[in-house]
Parts: sequence; structure tokens; C-alpha cells
Amino acid sequence: MQKRNLTKEKIIQATFSLADDIGLNEVTFPKIADKLGIKYPSLYNHFSNINNLKIEMTIFFLKELNLKLMQRLIGKSGEDAIREYAYVYRDFAFKNKTAYGLFVNIPSTKNEEVLRLAKETNNIIHQILDFYIKDKTLLIHKSRALRSALHGFVSLYSFGYFHGEADLEDSFHFMIDDYISSLSGK
Repeated sequence: MQKRNLTKEKIIQATFSLADDIGLNEVTFPKIADKLGIKYPSLYNHFSNINNLKIEMTIFFLKELNLKLMQRLIGKSGEDAIREYAYVYRDFAFKNKTAYGLFVNIPSTKNEEVLRLAKETNNIIHQILDFYIKDKTLLIHKSRALRSALHGFVSLYSFGYFHGEADLEDSFHFMIDDYISSLSGK
């Protein structure tokens, strides 16, 4: 790749791809440069260090996730919106395993853009649940419950659990149905 064609987005995408292959902790500027076919000092024109690159990767992931959620939730409310949110979230996490690993480290960051985007993701849940819940405190509790269920499912599956006789899709669908029942008193 020629230096003039090098962009932050190309570097981020190459880094995600490399991290999927070798693990995020093994990624270095020289390895990224090798993947891109450039000299590694060129990366410093875009990122001050590997931690800065990881923050930008997290921002990229959150923007993509929020955009996907908003696009897929247009015109949906109630149960349909909860199901759509859950499936989009799960599928996006499965497709972007390295990025999801960055996502779970958001609380430890001090980056304002990362925190703003994470709040945006959370606000999407709040807007969906507002269909059912008007009490702010209960809304927070139910939002945390949904996020915990989704994160737990994604994490356990990613770590190799959930092998056995029950179908994975059936388990996920059951989990979401159970959550929805807890909202509507069904």
C-alpha cells in the first residue's frame, strides 16, 4: 500500500483483521505495517501509539454498532425492537470478536468520545424499554439486565461454552422471550 493511500480507517480495519488472526495483545506497529506493506513509522502519522490506535478502534466499532442498531430499529417498538436489538447486538459481536473485546473494556477508558458512544448505545436500549417502563430507576435495572444477558451470552459462546444437545438459536430465543416476559408480565 502506498503511503498516500494510507488512512486511519484502513489501518484500523487491517489491525482488526490482524488481531483476529494473532490476538489483540500480539499486535504491534511493525506487524500492522507488515500486513499493510508499509514501513511502521508511517503509522505514527495517524496514531501516537498502540493504545491510541486501540481507542480509535473502539470508537470505530461503537460507531458501526450504533449505526447498525439505529438502521435496524427504524419502525420497530416493543417486543420487535427488543428482539431486533438483541439479535443485531449478538450478531455484530460474533462477527467482530476483537472489537467486542475492546468494547467490554470501555469502563476503564477516559476517552470522552468512547464514553459518549457507549452512552449512545445505552440510550438506544432506554428508548426501546421506554415502551414498557416509565419509572427511571426500573428502566435502569431492566436495561442492565438486558445488557448483562446479551454480554453473558456472547462471552460464554465466545469462550467455547454452549456445546451440547440444545440448539444455540433456541437458547438465545428462549433468553430473549424470558426477558420480554419479565417486562410485560406474561
